[in-house]
Amino acid sequence: MDVRDLIQRYRAGDRDFRGVDLAGFNLYSLRFDQANLSRANLRSTKLMAATLQQCNLSEAILDEADLSGANLSGSTLNWARLTGATLNGANLHRASLIEAHLSRAKLFEANLNETILSWADLSWAKLYEAQLSWANLSGANLSRAHLISASLSEANLSEADLTTADLSHADLREAKLSFANLEGAILRRANLSGADLRDANLIETDLTGAKLNWVNLTGAEVSEAQLNLAATLEGVILPDGSTHEA
Repeated sequence: MDVRDLIQRYRAGDRDFRGVDLAGFNLYSLRFDQANLSRANLRSTKLMAATLQQCNLSEAILDEADLSGANLSGSTLNWARLTGATLNGANLHRASLIEAHLSRAKLFEANLNETILSWADLSWAKLYEAQLSWANLSGANLSRAHLISASLSEANLSEADLTTADLSHADLREAKLSFANLEGAILRRANLSGADLRDANLIETDLTGAKLNWVNLTGAEVSEAQLNLAATLEGVILPDGSTHEA
């Protein structure tokens, strides 16, 4: 489809662009709110600073696309493919990315607050300083992901795979991490105050300098040596159900 025709149709009120093929096009700063782009081919498309609020991008192909600074707030990207995509500084507030493929995606400083990412593949993704407060990441694959200084306060990470992920300096206050796999993860100086880590796997997790005040570790797999690396342990509920006194 010719891009000019696409824009003219949109301006005329058309919003149905299901299955459109725009692979490799330069659509910098495009405004396309509330459009139906489900199953669209946007592979390697340049969508920097584009406005795509409340769009339907379910099952769309966005592999290697550049969405730096794009506004996708409230959009639906369930089962979308974003492998290797660039979303640095993008706004995905309250977007839905259920089972989306975001392996190796770049999400530096992206706004993912209240975003649904349940069962999404974020393996090897770069989420430095990303905002993920209140996000739903239950069952997500975050193995080897880079979440340094990310904000995950009150996020749902239950049953998530965080093996060897780097969460150094991350804010995980009151996060839900029950049954999460954190084997080999790096949590140096992370703030886990009030987090729920019941039945979590913390084998060989690096907790150096981490804050574990009021954390629930009931049933978790963790060694005493690891806990001794933590900076604060006041009120921690230990794996055996007993409470650690300050």
